[in-house]
Amino acid sequence: MRWARENMGLALLAFGLAFALWAAAVWEENPPVERSLTDVPLAFQGLASDHVVFERSAERVRLRLRVPRAMEGTIVPQDVEAFVNVSGLGEGAYERPVQIRVHRRSIQILEVDPPAVRFRLERVESREVPVSIQILGQPAIGYQAGTPLPALPQVRVTGPRSRIAVAAMAVGRIRVEGARQSVETEVALEAVDSEGRVLTEVQVEPARITVTVPIEQRLGFRELPVRVNLRGRPARGYQLTEIAVDPPTVTLTGDPRRLEEVGSYLSTEPIDLSEARGELIAEVPLVLPPGVALVGAPNQVEVRLRVEPILSTQVFQQVPVVVEGLRPGMIARLSPETVDVIVRGPLLYVESLQPDQLRVWVEVRDLERGTYTLTPTVILSATVTNLSWTLIPPSLQVTLMPAPTPTRTR
Repeated sequence: MRWARENMGLALLAFGLAFALWAAAVWEENPPVERSLTDVPLAFQGLASDHVVFERSAERVRLRLRVPRAMEGTIVPQDVEAFVNVSGLGEGAYERPVQIRVHRRSIQILEVDPPAVRFRLERVESREVPVSIQILGQPAIGYQAGTPLPALPQVRVTGPRSRIAVAAMAVGRIRVEGARQSVETEVALEAVDSEGRVLTEVQVEPARITVTVPIEQRLGFRELPVRVNLRGRPARGYQLTEIAVDPPTVTLTGDPRRLEEVGSYLSTEPIDLSEARGELIAEVPLVLPPGVALVGAPNQVEVRLRVEPILSTQVFQQVPVVVEGLRPGMIARLSPETVDVIVRGPLLYVESLQPDQLRVWVEVRDLERGTYTLTPTVILSATVTNLSWTLIPPSLQVTLMPAPTPTRTR
């Protein structure tokens, strides 16, 4: 016992030295490093259920931390919690410090930015306000927009008491640019005061509603489609495959009685298709009835016509297959020895093809003795590039063998 009392100091000194050596080793292997966490959400704790926080000076905070190097890459915003304690506070303006709660050991908080936040507390109130819809843009020429029809005439707004006191209406916006028929769509609503200023921190319920804007044709205007007046026929073997008009419709203005007398479409001046082929683009005048005029456009439209060959098919049956590149002393046996060739292309060219203009062959150059499955090649002597063909069958068997030795006669 006496020995223990006399050596207690030495034992404590030895323990302290050992701990210092251990701490130094840990420090050297895993030294602390600084790390920043940005955009840490700021919560308000202890808030009464009938109160709301608004006009806060900060929504998030930035933290400077010290952590062991081994943890540096694993730190996430969820490892800490930033909050302001508002327990027991009533309505009013406040400035309170930001508090940090750490959820992982070894994290040391060095700095909080901002260290404090300013905010207001108010009671939550709600009431109903009328819905007002603003129309954006203009309908097509000759049309007018009627009064917007919201699905609900009123909606409920909820928020801080001072905001709700000045809430005048819930405003939505609907676009009718270029419309020729009624527009129906869902629009978002936001609360505004009597000056049209948006009220932040105020929720609108429902936040979106369906709105219909009637679009009607104005008196003295009439919209009609354009009809292209074609005469003549394309060149033999060709057909009209596309007609495009820009603009496809035009608006007339004039005396309402005159407009009623106009037919169901407006014609262009005649376009002659005689012997036409390829693509034709032309500015063509419109035929206007007396007493009416076009609105917002010159008295002509752009007409685009496409005239293309009529496609046809011709079948050449039992076309012999020729062997090319056969080595001396070898013979070839084909199975089958003929194929059918289906040629597709422009009518004029396909109809004029003759069997002697068609050649089918297989290439056996560099092939040794044996049996092969080969795909024949088709050559047309006609100088036409837009033809296609199909072989039946698409491939055939070619057997290569030595030619039989002639029998000598005595």
